[in-house]
Amino acid sequence: MNSIWIIAIAVGVVSAVLGSFAISFLSPTNDPVQQLELEQKCEKIAGEGFKIQVKYSEIDFEKMPKEDANALRYLDDIWIRDCVSNMSPEKIMEIAQKVEKEYYSGE
Repeated sequence: MNSIWIIAIAVGVVSAVLGSFAISFLSPTNDPVQQLELEQKCEKIAGEGFKIQVKYSEIDFEKMPKEDANALRYLDDIWIRDCVSNMSPEKIMEIAQKVEKEYYSGE
């Protein structure tokens, strides 16, 4: 059962990255101010989601407290809708790495 979740998550992440690449290629954002605001918003979303994820050894919505599971689902929806669909895969990976680095460095 755990391997099914891992495969499902991996397929979702790959699909999101490929979808982001396609959308960013077809409709890039040229306004630097708007792009910076989006990056800041996405960093905040990623940071909040990462804080919830590190609490648990595995992401299993059925085993997580309902409040955390709902918050993580909500953040994932916003992340996909606002960030993944509007930013390049490189920028998304950069944000994810920055959030992880800041979390573990205590910033």
